[in-house]
Amino acid sequence: MRIKLNKATSIIEAWLSKLAKGEYDPLIKVWSGPKITRRHFFAGIKSNRNHHFLSDGEKRLGLVREALPQTIDYFEQYPLWDIDLCIELSVEMGIKYPVDKDGEACVLSTDLFCNEVDFETGEVKKVARTYKPIASFLKETNHPVSITRTLQKLELEKRYYEKKDIPFHIETDINISKNYADNLVWARKSAEYRHEFIHHAEKFNYEFVDAVYGRPDNVIAEQLEYVCRRMAISYSDAMALFQWGIWSHTIPADLEKSIEVFEPLVLKEVA
Repeated sequence: MRIKLNKATSIIEAWLSKLAKGEYDPLIKVWSGPKITRRHFFAGIKSNRNHHFLSDGEKRLGLVREALPQTIDYFEQYPLWDIDLCIELSVEMGIKYPVDKDGEACVLSTDLFCNEVDFETGEVKKVARTYKPIASFLKETNHPVSITRTLQKLELEKRYYEKKDIPFHIETDINISKNYADNLVWARKSAEYRHEFIHHAEKFNYEFVDAVYGRPDNVIAEQLEYVCRRMAISYSDAMALFQWGIWSHTIPADLEKSIEVFEPLVLKEVA
């Protein structure tokens, strides 16, 4: 059956038109996504715009990538806008390209399309990232046909970005953990008023990390009180600076461990 392209072409042209005007529009928004999924809509810190995520896993991926120092910005629900290439690749792979009930080609999308800086060279690179939970590949809970289709779509996505000479990564629960993301959700609360304290950040980070190395068994609250005295700042400012240090990864905390104020902070092991 011949694949119809009218709807896909119209969607892509409208998307490209907005992009040309400097306006990014996610292909799928929380109010138009699958109704059976947990969807999330929240304000980005680096992007200064609202983000649309269609699952808990996608949200965790967005939270983690946003906070990493190398991430300049990212664009969620980013369409594979070269529809002709997508269909060409599906033919090459010998698989059926996704279509809707009317036989119109679907526009596929990548969960995150990132602009990331290479700190060694200073070069800004485009990197595509898609999230898939490990559970979606388990034979115990998924029909073999469902697993096969998931793998086929991932392979098509991988080949698409290879043709575009753009790195493509599949992220899972293994490298995007709930603990890591929960820590960032808590820490990013300081972001909205960071301009009030960020001028103290460098000195605070030095004093705080030095205190943790010197008194590793003290709980976080005690470390903050100590730094307050050293810097003559309020506890609330110290807490905000601590949260900002965690979110911006300038305090080398092990984010796989839950951060609790009345427990010691676990720092990452340095090789």
